[in-house]
Amino acid sequence: MAVTQMKQKKEYPPNYQEIVDTFGVPPTHVIYCYGDTIYNPSGKEITPDLEIHEDTHRKQQGTAPDLWWNKYLADPQFRLDQEIEAYGEQYIFACKLIDEIHGGAKMKKWALESMTTALSGSIYGGIIDYSKAETAIRKYGNR
Repeated sequence: MAVTQMKQKKEYPPNYQEIVDTFGVPPTHVIYCYGDTIYNPSGKEITPDLEIHEDTHRKQQGTAPDLWWNKYLADPQFRLDQEIEAYGEQYIFACKLIDEIHGGAKMKKWALESMTTALSGSIYGGIIDYSKAETAIRKYGNR
């Protein structure tokens, strides 16, 4: 189920070495948005909620993904702000989907916990702790 018009490539993004230089070698399942393309080196399935997350990054990057990435890698507060927006949009989408399919609070809690774990994890350079990440995503999703 494609929810965006983004291209997908089973390769690393053009700035992969800069990402490694900043964060170390990321886990193999990490996907990246660079411009209008989702780079998915592992070839894992990209779920609709992840498409929404990456499409948010596409919009944030505008016509200058290289400039966006330079700031994202150099500025932890900018990175956090961008990820809160992306996870917030992902959470809104997931909640709507859950309401349509399951209607369950347990599924929404699971979705929030999964996104919070990701945002507070090492792949973003430890920019926020778990409880603050959960609050930020929930607050964004309930705006």
